[in-house]
Amino acid sequence: MNSKAGVAAVDRAFEILHAFRRDKPVLTLAEISRITGLYKSTILRLMGSLEKYGFVWQRADGSYQLGSGLLGLSAVFQDAFDLREFVEPILKELVSQTNEGASFFIREDGYQICLFRIDGRHTVRDYSIRLGDRRPLNNGAASTVLRDFEDNSILLTPDTITITSIGRVDPEMAAIGTPVYGSGHRLMGALTLSGPSTRFTDDYINNLRPILIDAAIRLSLSLGDTPGHFAQARPA
Repeated sequence: MNSKAGVAAVDRAFEILHAFRRDKPVLTLAEISRITGLYKSTILRLMGSLEKYGFVWQRADGSYQLGSGLLGLSAVFQDAFDLREFVEPILKELVSQTNEGASFFIREDGYQICLFRIDGRHTVRDYSIRLGDRRPLNNGAASTVLRDFEDNSILLTPDTITITSIGRVDPEMAAIGTPVYGSGHRLMGALTLSGPSTRFTDDYINNLRPILIDAAIRLSLSLGDTPGHFAQARPA
């Protein structure tokens, strides 16, 4: 948790940006005020700066949506960590092998963020996860991995290294997740496969598990972790 004091105006501007959600991408001034608790006059003043830098657009009907300026920052964020060149090939492999949606999540305080995502190839697939999604930590596979595996004392075995979530967040969706580590066994994120709950039977999950574990281990090694950390993690 960051304990540094912020600047009130900047904090309020970020509250406005975070008012927008995938299920509510367009908001009126009144809706933003209700969600953030800010006065409309305060919001309008801050909107001037947010619009100036392309972070928010005002539509013809007076409502607001997020602007393309955020896409540029998102690209810079991803490039700064040099993760894309390592993660995206792994996600493509997972989709090619399983046809399910593959995602990589990171934790930011009390939130999970979908940093990379490739949709599955099945006709019926997981449409609930989108690149850039920022959601409070919940009981889903990714959130559980991001919480539980920060503790490096966990012995990684085939039974402990994966987390399965069936209908915990969305009754129609399921996921299986596993941790990805870097140098010093530092938790870097969560790698997941997701799809409709009806397809994620016990047998199906047992088939996905070794594929996901192998991908996570290879990604972890490429990010600086050591083989010994996974000595007992691979399925027999």
